[in-house]
Amino acid sequence: MSVLTKMTDDFRQRSRGGWYTSNVVRMVGCLLAALLVVGQADAATLEYNWTVEWVDYSMESLFTRKAIGINGKWPIPAVVGTQGDTLVVHVTNKLEEATSLHFHGLFQNGTNYYDGAVMVTECGVPPAGGTFTYRVALTQAGTFWIHSHSKSQTADGLRMPLVIRDPHEHYTYDDEIILPLQDWFREPASVLMKQFNNADPHVRFRPAIPYGIIGGQCANSKRLQFEAGKTYRVRLSNIGATFDFHFSIDAHPMRVIEIDGVAVKQHVTHGITLSPGQRASVLVSALDTAEWNYMFHADMYTDLLEMPKYNPLNFTGTVEYSPIAKTRRHVRAMPWMAVSDLDLEPLDREPMLDPPDTRVTLNAYSGIFSDQTFRHSFNNITYAAPHVPTILTALTTGDMAMNASVYGHTSNTHVLRHLDVVEVLINNYDYYSHPFHLHGHVFQIIETGSIRQGRVYWKSAMQVPTKRDTVLVRGGGYAVVRFRADNPGVWLFHCHIDFHIMLGLQMTFVEAPDMIQERMGTALPEKFRENCIAQGIKTTGNAAGSRGLDLGNEDAEAPTPYPDRFESYDPPPGWQLISYIIHGNKDDVESIASPTHKGNAESTQSSH
Repeated sequence: MSVLTKMTDDFRQRSRGGWYTSNVVRMVGCLLAALLVVGQADAATLEYNWTVEWVDYSMESLFTRKAIGINGKWPIPAVVGTQGDTLVVHVTNKLEEATSLHFHGLFQNGTNYYDGAVMVTECGVPPAGGTFTYRVALTQAGTFWIHSHSKSQTADGLRMPLVIRDPHEHYTYDDEIILPLQDWFREPASVLMKQFNNADPHVRFRPAIPYGIIGGQCANSKRLQFEAGKTYRVRLSNIGATFDFHFSIDAHPMRVIEIDGVAVKQHVTHGITLSPGQRASVLVSALDTAEWNYMFHADMYTDLLEMPKYNPLNFTGTVEYSPIAKTRRHVRAMPWMAVSDLDLEPLDREPMLDPPDTRVTLNAYSGIFSDQTFRHSFNNITYAAPHVPTILTALTTGDMAMNASVYGHTSNTHVLRHLDVVEVLINNYDYYSHPFHLHGHVFQIIETGSIRQGRVYWKSAMQVPTKRDTVLVRGGGYAVVRFRADNPGVWLFHCHIDFHIMLGLQMTFVEAPDMIQERMGTALPEKFRENCIAQGIKTTGNAAGSRGLDLGNEDAEAPTPYPDRFESYDPPPGWQLISYIIHGNKDDVESIASPTHKGNAESTQSSH
């Protein structure tokens, strides 16, 4: 046992709860990680020159459409590095609109301006030849991904896996397989957006059948090469725009060892479900004989659209032991069984955070707004970008930066004090699921449950709670998460269904504005303000680019909800039962499917 590891254990034993325990453990852990990184003789700078541009992508013989690729390629290959490396990406934007890169799951501690959220932490890389360089320290290890955070560009293809290997990996395995899962539509995102925000539900929910791309290949053609007797780490990531994937391998149990960049005690499962934004690593032990090949399954659940005929969409590939072996098909007795977040225990054994200093309740609703479009909202506020990037408002408004109003009503901002424990209660009043993602942090999942018939508890966390950066909250459900505000910056919290981001289901945490000013006031990259000016974007002042709390007509211009035109969280008959089976329980499904079940639509609407 190393000296620093023993120090960490001693602190845990000598202190009981409170700020002291968790923060000293955190500081010692960070010191240990830092020393390990500094001790790496082979830490490297990974430097890329990327031209972001439209490319033609042919979905085999089915159809060809434009995708946003890099250097003429799509799907975009994975980026692979090692903890301690530095990733430098020089971006040239050849699109007709601003673009950006978000390094999903990376904390960006001290480099909030590289987080990639347009009009939040940057102005975006200008169109028609604009440039910007991202310099990202790879201080974490695990499975992450990179994608645009500008408009609906992720849905149009600007996305790729990011793998950061741990030089001191806890688990042993012979090889790894990087396996991104993504949905892909025949129609570009601009066309689908016009459908999804239509006030007419017959238009909004009409089928838009997605296709699957597994491991960079058209679904059903992917082959995973296995050698008898070896153990493989399969790095799974849902880098799609819209739908959940459920992954399993016939005759091969899996051991979950990581979720969202957090190493966990291995947990045996026969399947794992990943929502957009979520990642996991599983260990799979190959069989001792190469007599047969087997099928893997990446089933896509199309719960967002009224397509019972196509839910789920069953995509398969081959686990190939031998090119001449036949494929043995197994009847899966429990095809939808999946591991629960709350069954997983992080290896770092960070105890449950103290009772919260700050509590935030976020009620997720959807419905028709005053501009006659369908939108999503938190607490009846549908997000609209400010006229000044939020980070620049935090940097240029002095003491006013501590006042949430300076960031504008439609940015839905909560200002957090440094090192506060923040508890967020998320109530999902929609009848479909939302995967909620927090930038700059992982959070502990404290509790999940149902709000359909009062607060029915499903499960509470262990004393060492699960941690991840994206949590799925199913329709009519809730989740309670906690994190410590130990990373000064501007961090979005949003649904990771790309179209729901566009429809307003996001809000902002501004964490320790005084420390943002202290640490980042003179640290902005050279091209940061230049790119704002090139696009006519103001770089000082409040959300409207003015002084103080003078926001002009910002509130008057924002769309407002019609309280009597919200969706209920009870699905139409026969809709989305697949998702309830995966994320709920059998009794729950039967109560929804029952013809006598009336739902809570009336009480839901009155709560607004």
